[in-house]
Parts: sequence; C-alpha cells; structure tokens
Amino acid sequence: MNILIVSAQFPYPPRSGFSTRVYQLARQLSARHKVTLLSYALPHERDGVAGLATQMSVRAVEWTAPSGLGKRAIQALTIASPRPYYCRDIYSENMQQAIDDVCSTGTFDVIQVESSFLCDFRFPRNTRLVIDEHNVEYEVFQRMSEGERSLSRRAFNRLEYLRCRRFEQAWWRRADACVVTSDRERPTVRESAPDTPVAVVPNAVDLDYFTPSGTSAEPHTIVFNGTLTYRPNVDGAHFLIDEVWPLVRDRYPDARLTLVGRSEGVDTRSLMGPGVELLGEVPDIRPYIDRAAVVAVPIRIGGGTRLKVVEALAMGKATVSTALGCEGLAVRDREHLLIADDALAFASRIFDVFESAALRDALGHAGRRLVEGRYSWDLAGARLESLYRQITGDETGPSMAFELVATEA
Repeated sequence: MNILIVSAQFPYPPRSGFSTRVYQLARQLSARHKVTLLSYALPHERDGVAGLATQMSVRAVEWTAPSGLGKRAIQALTIASPRPYYCRDIYSENMQQAIDDVCSTGTFDVIQVESSFLCDFRFPRNTRLVIDEHNVEYEVFQRMSEGERSLSRRAFNRLEYLRCRRFEQAWWRRADACVVTSDRERPTVRESAPDTPVAVVPNAVDLDYFTPSGTSAEPHTIVFNGTLTYRPNVDGAHFLIDEVWPLVRDRYPDARLTLVGRSEGVDTRSLMGPGVELLGEVPDIRPYIDRAAVVAVPIRIGGGTRLKVVEALAMGKATVSTALGCEGLAVRDREHLLIADDALAFASRIFDVFESAALRDALGHAGRRLVEGRYSWDLAGARLESLYRQITGDETGPSMAFELVATEA
C-alpha cells in the first residue's frame, strides 16, 4: 500500500509519547509498504529529518512554535469560534500547500492523520482517511476543566472541551476509520460514529531496547519521566512534589527524586525541593529508570495510555501509578504495579516498594511478562495494518481481530 502519515510534531528522534507512537508505527508500516511522512519540523530538528529520511520518504514543513503572546492571541480568537484552539494553532498555508503537493504526485491508499485536529486541513476526497487518536481530545479538556485550580484555565478548558467534542465526533463520522489506544476509548467513538470502523492499536514498547538490566536499584530513589511542556505531566509533577514528596522525605530523609523530560520554556522553579533533581531532556531514559527503586506515574488528568508505564514495566521496574496514569492498560493492582490516587496512599505504596525486595521483584517479573504478551510494536503495527486491509479491501496480507485486543490478562 501507498500510505501518507501526517503529523504536527516531528517524530524523530522520538522525544515524547506522541512522537514515539508516530515513529514506531510508521517504522512498522514502512517494513512492508511505501510510507511517506509529512510533518512540521522545528528549525533544530533538521538532523532528525535527515535521519528519518534514511528509513522512509519524508517531507518536512519548517515551523516555529508561537510565542506566549502569540498563543494568547490565538486563544482570544478561538473564544468566539467553533474551531478548537489547537486546530487554529497548528494550521498554516505552508502545510496545506505541502499536503496538496504530496497528494498531487500520486494516489495514496490511506492517509493517516495523527490526531483529529489535523482534519481541519483539506485532503483528497477519493482517499481513505484514518484518524489516529492518541487521546480522545475532548476528554482531556474535560478533565483539565475539572481539575484546574485557576478559574480562567477552567473556563477556557470547558469551552475547548465543548468545541473539541463537536469537532471530534463530527470527524469520527466522516473518517473512513479511527484508531484508539485502548478498549476503554473504543465505545466512546462507536457511540458517536457507529458506522466507522474502530481499531484498538495500543501504545507499545521496543522489547529489545527497554529490557531489564539485572542490576540492583539504588535505595530510596524515584524517577518521574514526562515532557513538562505537556499540562498533564506538569500537574502530575506538582502532585508528586507538593503532596507526596514531603511524606516520603519525612520517613526517608535520604530519598531522592529525579524528574526527566523536556522543559524548554517552562518555569520549573516551583518543582524544586530537597532531594529533587530536574534533569530536563536526556538522550537515553533507560539508565535513570534502571537506577530507580520506584517509577512514579502520578498522572491525574489526560487521556489515552501512557508509554512511560509500558516502558517501565518492560524494564521490570516496580511502578506506582494513579488509576488514571495506567488507565486503558491491562494491568492489575498489586500484580503488575501498585495503584493509589491520594497523596497518603501514593506515599504508602512507595514505602511498600522501598521496604520489600520481594515485592519489587514480583512486580518487575509480572510487568515484563505482561508487556511481552501484549504491548510490542510488532503487534501494534500488525493491528494497524489489519485495519488498513479492511478499509481498502486488500485481503492479500494476514488479518487480525483488531477489535478484540483487551481481554483479561
């Protein structure tokens, strides 16, 4: 098949959960099909563009992110508009021209857009359009509107929730197929778009790259991995540092917390504290996960499923997560990881891991087995390919029951 993938974030090298999903699925598809990736790219990402071009056809549209004042102006324009803020934020005539140019050179069997927000661009009518929903976007804004302390943020997110719900649901009905990351989200799409095929293609992990090292963790150490330019990660980091961390330090004065993740343009001063280290983006997250006694996933808002969870489980690490942090994954509390939602319970689960090597080992082994059976990129790619074959009528390749992927472990 001839496949076009359109993304608003350049996915190589992978720097976030979003970019990892785009890159890994594109890599899986390009092993058997002709894949073209069309994406925005920031000026400093030119080396990444050149690197990915050795693996597949790449077309990059150079883009500079709006300044803080620019974002505020876009938000102001959005208030009276039915279009979601992010549609306006990522739209450009340069990208539309690039779409027109790429599509004029040949016919694509499938065009996949990475998020419904890209549906605001114009695509050829005679090509099958697939929406890869990394999150149900309106659900994210609904949760942010309920969880924000700032009245202005709550109000804006409430408006964005209403706009996104109308926009997403309309495009689910118009698309030829939708992709979601978990069985939990599938009924949401089917309720609004009962005639649109929906495939569950989970976020996954490179099992050869993320693997247990066999080395012992450093006592009383915690790592949190998340891009701090993403609001749900910032909220989770504040919950961890403001509410959980004082309880941990009271019991373990030598405890250390490492926050790893891109933070350009973010005021991180409020995240600093005793025993807390902010590293920013690192070229390889594995050594930090490997050294930690606990991987913390204190996420309270957001959607989809989190790659940080499956990566930690793949490395055989004891993980403490909120229920939302591991939402959509086939994990069970006290078998694959530990789940807690309030600060006292979260700290207590951390203490359990600190104080029991047997528990750390049991969680690590069970987590690795779960990921090996369910969350490889090979399997995720095969599920996506099966959806393509269904909507194109191509029966030459293997088929999979992609709708039945979240049975009990």
